[in-house]
Amino acid sequence: MRLVLLPVALLLCGAYTIKAYEDSTLEDDDFAEFEQFDPDEDGPLIDFHEVAKDDILRTPKDNFVPDTDIEDEILVEDEDNEFEHFQDPEEFEGFQDNVPRAAEAPKITISKVPIVMRPQWDAYWLEGILCCALAAYALAYAFGRAKNTSIAVNFLKLHKPLLDDNFTLVGESGADVVSAEGSGWRREAEHCFTMWCSGRLCCEGMLLTLKLIKRQDLVHVALGVVRPTTDTLLVKVELGKDDSDPFVLCVAQKKIASKLAKEMQDLSVFCPERRAGDKHGLPPSLAVLSECAEATGAVLDARVTAALTQYARHLQFIHVSDRYAGPKQIEETAVTKPPETERVILVSLALGPDGGGDEVRPLLLLVFHLLEKIKRLRLSKEALAKCEKRRQKVAEAWLRGAHAARQEQAAQRREEKRKQEKERILAEDDPEKQRRWELKEQKREKKRKTPKMKQLKVKAM
Repeated sequence: MRLVLLPVALLLCGAYTIKAYEDSTLEDDDFAEFEQFDPDEDGPLIDFHEVAKDDILRTPKDNFVPDTDIEDEILVEDEDNEFEHFQDPEEFEGFQDNVPRAAEAPKITISKVPIVMRPQWDAYWLEGILCCALAAYALAYAFGRAKNTSIAVNFLKLHKPLLDDNFTLVGESGADVVSAEGSGWRREAEHCFTMWCSGRLCCEGMLLTLKLIKRQDLVHVALGVVRPTTDTLLVKVELGKDDSDPFVLCVAQKKIASKLAKEMQDLSVFCPERRAGDKHGLPPSLAVLSECAEATGAVLDARVTAALTQYARHLQFIHVSDRYAGPKQIEETAVTKPPETERVILVSLALGPDGGGDEVRPLLLLVFHLLEKIKRLRLSKEALAKCEKRRQKVAEAWLRGAHAARQEQAAQRREEKRKQEKERILAEDDPEKQRRWELKEQKREKKRKTPKMKQLKVKAM
């Protein structure tokens, strides 16, 4: 029993001895054992939490005044002290103990710069050029629009009495109409005016189109200096269905004739040959595109030839056709039906510098003369049969082309359908079905390549 009590008493004495050496100020936490100092070292312990708090409460003056009451012997070095680098003398080598005096503020001298009231226009040369260009464009638009309007009004003053004598209704009335009094031009654009005339025998109506120079466009005016253009008057007379025999005829300037022969559908089909104008008593500057020689001789009589010879420089072309379809249609897909055609007389006139003066009246009278002459013109049976046969061939060619186009479209649809069927069969995991489809395709190809033979049945006697 004594042997058991002796170790217990020794443990209790050791516990009290260790407790006597513990720091009462340390907090009772899990990291307290790491904050204790070695009890064998001499000198008092320093609570750095209180030292830091005292340093914060000190004034800046107290921080720089050395404390003479504290001796160097009581300074305790701790390996775990986080302020140890402040106590290292080698850490602040070359550091001045005395606070440096603040340098004097530099003296700023403000020089008096003279104020320039005049702006430097040299820096705005680009803006000046743009403003001048915009102003020039605006002025050109205003003056050009006014000039074109005055030309249209002047044309009406000179030639509307002639139109009123030949038509019951001349021009239109409304807000967008340019006229001196009553009905007149309809403004389609700043340089384009149209006027419809109706109420006359031998025709359905006549459309006048006045195409002037784009004087309102400064760029077009500048280009006109290099490549001059003229004001033009296009007269389109729409004939009735039975007002004339079928034929195609064109009288035009040589350059314009070659252009029309390539671009116009009816001229390229019915008039492949171009002849010189002097063979028909016309000036050499003109060319003739004709389908029927009999119709050409009947239309170009002495009166028409004399007028064309006198005013050849004002005439651009005269186009008479019963199969007029306009310019050729360039389409990606084949045409399956023939274009719509009409019977017309087209006359294009080049106006003078004043926009149509005394030279326009004789040419307008020529248009009315041609209208009356074509109405009364009747071809011979042979010439009429040739013209009808030629039109029948053209219609058959259109039908063959349409049939070929439809066949091509049907073949494309069948091919697309077979391709979709093949993709569907290959998508299925059925080898037997795929094999049957391949055999079917082989039979179809073999049947398509086999030449077709006709069988003739002979009846027995």
